Amino acid sequence: MDKEREKLRRQLRRLAFCRPNDGIRVALGEGGDLRRMRLEGVSEFKRGAGGAVEIRFFDRVKAMELLLALEREEQGSQDGVGEFLRSLAEEEL
Repeated sequence: MDKEREKLRRQLRRLAFCRPNDGIRVALGEGGDLRRMRLEGVSEFKRGAGGAVEIRFFDRVKAMELLLALEREEQGSQDGVGEFLRSLAEEEL
């Protein structure tokens, strides 16, 4: 597997399994060090003139679907679900 494909896999895993906690903290104005927060799941953040906050997250299900498609492509079969799930269970996310 080439380096670009592995980078893609890692990023898709981050999106698929990210937690929204830090994004919600930012939206609520709880502060904290932005450099240390895990915000990779946030796709859009808006603060309106009236103080309203809108935060959007990447579609985690879509990221999982793309991971599965990548796994199937690499295995050259349509039955890579079991192996895919085993590989997810073995890795710490």
